[in-house]
Amino acid sequence: MKKILFIYLITTITVFAQDSQIKKADKYFKIASFEKSAEAYSNLIADGNTDLLVLKRAADSYYYISNFEKATDLYKTLIDKQKESLDDQYLFRYAQCLKAMGMTEESNIWMKLYEKETPDVVYKASIEKLENIKKQGNKFEIKNEIINTPQSDFGPAIYKDKLVFSSAAKSRGLFSRKYKWNDQAYLNLYQTTITNTTLDSTVVPFSKELNSKLHEADVTFTSDGKRIYFTRNNSEKGKRKKDDNKITQLSIYSADLVDGKWTNITSLPFNGLNYSTMHPSLNKENNRLYFSSDMPGTLGSFDIFYVDIDTNNNFGKPINVGTEINTKNREQFPFISDEGKLFFASDGHTGFGLLDVFMSEIKDDVYAKPLNLGLPINTNLDDFSFIYNDSSKRGFFASNRENGKGDDDIYSFLQIAPLQDFQYYVQGIVKDDENDLPVTESTVFLFDEKGNKINEMMVNETGNFYFDLKPGTYKISVYNPNTIPAEKTFTILDNGTTKTEQIITVKRIPKTFLEELIAEEGDPKVITDNGVLMFDLPEILFDFDKFNIRADAKIHLDQLVDKLNRYPLINIAIGSHTDNRGTEEYNRQLSHDRATSTMNYLVERGIAASRITAEGFGESKPKVDCINQECSDDEHQINRRSEFIILVKSE
Repeated sequence: MKKILFIYLITTITVFAQDSQIKKADKYFKIASFEKSAEAYSNLIADGNTDLLVLKRAADSYYYISNFEKATDLYKTLIDKQKESLDDQYLFRYAQCLKAMGMTEESNIWMKLYEKETPDVVYKASIEKLENIKKQGNKFEIKNEIINTPQSDFGPAIYKDKLVFSSAAKSRGLFSRKYKWNDQAYLNLYQTTITNTTLDSTVVPFSKELNSKLHEADVTFTSDGKRIYFTRNNSEKGKRKKDDNKITQLSIYSADLVDGKWTNITSLPFNGLNYSTMHPSLNKENNRLYFSSDMPGTLGSFDIFYVDIDTNNNFGKPINVGTEINTKNREQFPFISDEGKLFFASDGHTGFGLLDVFMSEIKDDVYAKPLNLGLPINTNLDDFSFIYNDSSKRGFFASNRENGKGDDDIYSFLQIAPLQDFQYYVQGIVKDDENDLPVTESTVFLFDEKGNKINEMMVNETGNFYFDLKPGTYKISVYNPNTIPAEKTFTILDNGTTKTEQIITVKRIPKTFLEELIAEEGDPKVITDNGVLMFDLPEILFDFDKFNIRADAKIHLDQLVDKLNRYPLINIAIGSHTDNRGTEEYNRQLSHDRATSTMNYLVERGIAASRITAEGFGESKPKVDCINQECSDDEHQINRRSEFIILVKSE
């Protein structure tokens, strides 16, 4: 009995100790003290704790402090235990860890599982593009700078003849408190002099007014140098402010240079207590501030946003730059060049490592598909904080790549080759299917995947055509007066293979265009003895005494839009009708309104108004005779309609 009691007491003490250690580890994790939480969870696992939450948080702790070797082992254990029900984010982080460890092929396998909604052919194309980017060769010469330390140095910015940057080096700091996330000192702002593109080894604090006991990093300046925007922990009067989870988020602050001192330090109005705003970058005109944030409205972890700034320094509403740039993962560290190039770091776009640097050109607020800057800017680890001078083709960026001097290092670069993305295009030939000869005098129409016409051209004397395109799915339609119209759908993949070739064969049949259309469409309905043709679509119907387009009618009209896009040499006549209830005059006006609303629907979807005529016939042309007989509601409904007659454009 005593032995049993002794075993019971030992077991109870052990369980109590484990519970205490779990609470301690959870506390570290919840306050983002990941160095300590990683150690605490590892001790629990070493003592035999195999709880899934412990494994997840241990793996995440090592991932957040970039200890990828230990994180890889723990994620692997998690996946072996719970692959089918494990959240996708763990597949992503495992794939990222493998990539950081240089295991690219294995990483791609797991990343494809994470990107399960992406078609195989599209995913493979993105991997192929990286290989083709490698083949382009290095576009930059880079240099690890003299200012780097064993701690984190990043966030370069140019201010007059100075390089301003952030550093966690304790030997530089006025304060030596440690940041719990990675057990390094808090970041402060420093500066060094630039002389003929060379950095001075002497580094001094940038501003005693701006540096505090919290983080300061990632600065940008107005063109006159009199205002700064920078990132700092949420705080008020030097005291940190915490969110609902007791975490101090990051915010963007401004300050003004008055008599040589930075004063009027102000938190920007779009900051929040429960999310971070950071990494500010100001455009050349000083009227738009780009930044990254996980505020409500993000597509992923962190997104790129901007706010407009008026002449009184009032800020507009934050605008998400959209899905061309932002993904379901991280987009951070934006930098806008004087010529309107947006550089940013992302682990959501396909890249060589964890965070890769990308560039998107902006024209009329439209963002081009991001271009991976390739090697040697990007590696298998984190590459970020990229700033660029359009004139000199020089700049700086940060990376925690191997063979550096410390954690994150600052590198300078010189661009030695153009930053040009692959130029995609389709070229092809129109051929006669009987003799394989080119068919000249053919017009080739190009449509996007939604059926919108985006271009057209006449083939040359050899039957060839050519269109510059972006990656995507397209349809080509060919018209020649002596052939039946032909079309072909194709996809241009974003894989670095710039050319797509298409052969369009057409049947040379001596028929009129309407007869060709009949053969193509499958016998449109003949509604009169003189051969007037209608598209084989149900008439669109209207509610009693109404002329608005119903939901069921929109489906049929959308089909008509597709046909009109595919056959650009066809016009149509709309004829609209009413039932016989109401006066003749009232019904003529009602049918006119129905014809007009039908036409407007087509025009709003891109069909030229010049291709459409519309006429209302009132109650004069019923499909069901309701004058000489009593009609049901269903029979009256048949008469309330719009019909579509095929016309041919004059040559």
